[in-house]
Amino acid sequence: MAIKENINYIKETLSTEEQFLENAIRGERFIRKYKFQIIGLLALIIVLLTANYAVSYFAEQKAQKANLAYNELLLNPNNENAKNELKNLNPSLFGLFVLQTNASKELIDEALALEIDPFLKDILQASKESQILSNYKSLSAGYKALKENNLNLAKIEFLKIKNSPNLISIANNLEHYQGK
Repeated sequence: MAIKENINYIKETLSTEEQFLENAIRGERFIRKYKFQIIGLLALIIVLLTANYAVSYFAEQKAQKANLAYNELLLNPNNENAKNELKNLNPSLFGLFVLQTNASKELIDEALALEIDPFLKDILQASKESQILSNYKSLSAGYKALKENNLNLAKIEFLKIKNSPNLISIANNLEHYQGK
């Protein structure tokens, strides 16, 4: 019985080894047949991964430079170098800066001439033409004056708010609580 089991075991081992060798030969034939296509596919994947990394790296660098220019403009709104750099790197962020800083009509025109987000362009156009955002600008300026403990300037800014009961209510609360 032991010899018969040993023979069966040897047959099974040989068939397993034969299957392994058969699969190895099939794999080798497949690789030989499609060698150039496989190498081309691997090269394409490497090129695509490298290009994706490069594009994301340069986009990140551009965003960091735009953020630095924006921060410089917030600290010093008259910095022409930072304005030009921000206009070149991120025109929409420049448009937001113009909107945020109660800019002159010339600066608004300059921002409108750039390729910026259409929604932002509409807001800038509205603020330039009809001064819709003047109440908000007055509220913002008054709040800033309160933060600087300049109560007289804050009252003057809050008095500029007209035809907006909600903003008038907010301004009255800010004035009462002195921005706290």
